[in-house]
Amino acid sequence: MITDDTPKVLTAKNDRMFKSIAHGNNGKDILESILSTVFEEEVEILEFIPVELPLDTEDERKKTLDVLVRVGEKIINIEINAQGFSDITKIRNLAFICKLFSKHVSKGQEIDVKTKFLQINFIFDYKKSKRLVTKSYLTNEDGIYTENLGIWNIFVENVEELCYTNPEAMEKFRYILMLDKTPEELKNFFPNDNIIQKFRGEVVRLNSDAAFIREISEEDEKMIISKQEGSAEKTVDVIKNLLIKHMSIEDIADVVNLSTDEVKNIIKENNLNKTGE
Repeated sequence: MITDDTPKVLTAKNDRMFKSIAHGNNGKDILESILSTVFEEEVEILEFIPVELPLDTEDERKKTLDVLVRVGEKIINIEINAQGFSDITKIRNLAFICKLFSKHVSKGQEIDVKTKFLQINFIFDYKKSKRLVTKSYLTNEDGIYTENLGIWNIFVENVEELCYTNPEAMEKFRYILMLDKTPEELKNFFPNDNIIQKFRGEVVRLNSDAAFIREISEEDEKMIISKQEGSAEKTVDVIKNLLIKHMSIEDIADVVNLSTDEVKNIIKENNLNKTGE
């Protein structure tokens, strides 16, 4: 059997890679260029904010990119992610931006109504949306309740599709397009652009950092296990509901794509009887 032992090259599509490149003074000009593309006007990073939210672990803090920026006359607190898109990430993103917002609205203190709180997500591997960007705010029957708290999703594949045969669009969105390119691809991608070539250097550096790559690999393994555990829990719930409907073991096995023995074992291990209880 032939196997491919070539090490996988990570791009900034990986959230940890993205945040490691964009964080701190070394990544300031890179992140400003990316955000200026998103806002379509010049963005100045005022501060990288250390995250000190209650109950957050050190591991969670390392995965957070929280910055205070000036866009025109507006001051905006932005939390940034590069990720896939699912119901789980939607809930996680909403929970985090609400937590970030709430820590600035403390009892007994004057409420900050000037600073905007915005989460920007660069979304990869999601084909359901046809839009380049979606912008979500709290709303009520009369429309937007407040613009102080919002979530913007940038769908990178849609940006790539727009730019495929459009040189002007490619130049406009080049700092978004660079996120999912390998060092080899970046070598000839706007080779005279200092930001892109600096970004390429950081991608090369991090891919050469064995400890960093090992840490990401361990995180990926944990995520796979978590997804598998979540899938197993869903299977148990399905079997439980089908038992309540008095479906036979054979028919349940067909539905969940397992053998009858596997279904019987799940029923036994989870103490389910024929009523699903």
